[in-house]
Amino acid sequence: MSLWSHVFIFVATGLLIYLGVFYGAPKLMDKGIPPLHAFFGFLWAPVMLLFPLALYLFFSVEGGVITFDSVVERFRFNPIQGKDWLWVFAAVLVTVLSDQLLEPVGKYFAKKKVLAPPVYLPAPFNPLKKMSIPPREFFGVALKGNWKLLFIFILLHLLAMFTEEFMWRGYLLPLQENFFGGWAWVFNGLLWAWAVHAVMKWHFIGMIPGMLMAPLIAQYTQSTWSSFIVHAVPNSVLWILLLLGVLGMQSKAPD
Repeated sequence: MSLWSHVFIFVATGLLIYLGVFYGAPKLMDKGIPPLHAFFGFLWAPVMLLFPLALYLFFSVEGGVITFDSVVERFRFNPIQGKDWLWVFAAVLVTVLSDQLLEPVGKYFAKKKVLAPPVYLPAPFNPLKKMSIPPREFFGVALKGNWKLLFIFILLHLLAMFTEEFMWRGYLLPLQENFFGGWAWVFNGLLWAWAVHAVMKWHFIGMIPGMLMAPLIAQYTQSTWSSFIVHAVPNSVLWILLLLGVLGMQSKAPD
């Protein structure tokens, strides 16, 4: 694969997400589709396609044989070894702290018209809106006792993150190492941030540390499981908030 093919996959995925979230979702909501379904449908559908696409490229372009062992080896689903766990933990910590420390930067840019999030987007996705902690609803859906929503959301969220890691770090990063050597993680991380996550355009600075940590740790440990953990653990904070809402704990208004 040429390097431009790599760029195309990143950009095409990001463009589909961007057009869906900013234009497709509002049109569906105008037709009565619930915001929860409209938003996450457009957010996750392009990502879910990455899994079969990566397998197809492995089979058709590289001539790979699709067996469990060959996929594990090619996509680097290697066990995390010894002290590498410390680096994974450090990468998670950097991702979480940098996201929190740079949150005011995202709020500043979100106030700019050209970088503003779609108006229908609620907190915590929209930095200009506040949410009660724990939340009482999620995209207009009541949370108290809604275990079905929590279970399905976590399952689909995990699947979406896994498919991303399967393509970006499992399939493409090893190929990018042939072009950039030890600096492949920078190319991978910047495209992941500014192309795939262009939909979060107000966060174009604040997302950089976290987006670089996943490919860096994947390349350092030679394990896609490492980047999956760095990707998934910070996102699990949302699951905890939703769990508190489902449990119906007393809501506290934000300061």
